[in-house]
Amino acid sequence: MKRIYMFLVFVLICIGVFSQANYDAFVGTWVYQKNDTIFKIKLQKGIAKYGQFGDKTKIFGGYYLSVKGVVKENYIKTIPAKWDASISAPSCNIYINAISNTSNYLGFTFYDQSKQHLNGKGILGGTMDLLAPNKLHWKLNEKEGLWVALEGDYIEDMIPSPEEWIPRGFSVPVDVIMTKE
Repeated sequence: MKRIYMFLVFVLICIGVFSQANYDAFVGTWVYQKNDTIFKIKLQKGIAKYGQFGDKTKIFGGYYLSVKGVVKENYIKTIPAKWDASISAPSCNIYINAISNTSNYLGFTFYDQSKQHLNGKGILGGTMDLLAPNKLHWKLNEKEGLWVALEGDYIEDMIPSPEEWIPRGFSVPVDVIMTKE
């Protein structure tokens, strides 16, 4: 029995060590351009400090959108290398807050500064899939993000429905392939 227990502990440690995400592949500036629309995200590695719960390596980022040569959103700013998670992410210039346990996928919270989902607390439901070293699939799913925030309840079930739970879309593209600059 002791051998089985030791073997299981060893296997779990190996899984934990070898399943860590390689965030380096995501770091950099990614661009989507179609006709007169330019959407960019800039990602960097950082440390989130969770007080007594320790530190986590994550990906932080910002975003930019221009349409017909007019800048609509410009939230690519200087991001700290370390972020105290008790402070709101946008007040630290973090508008994309991502984490993963695999090397080619990130799940993230998106802080849309125009739409202010959940009273500006950000919305889950974003994913980034690394398709190739220079190709990234960016997706936002508002319904999934609201479902997580409402602990599995659907918006239709909320009576009365608070303003913060009403789907409002996003100010940026929701399903695009981006290229690394």
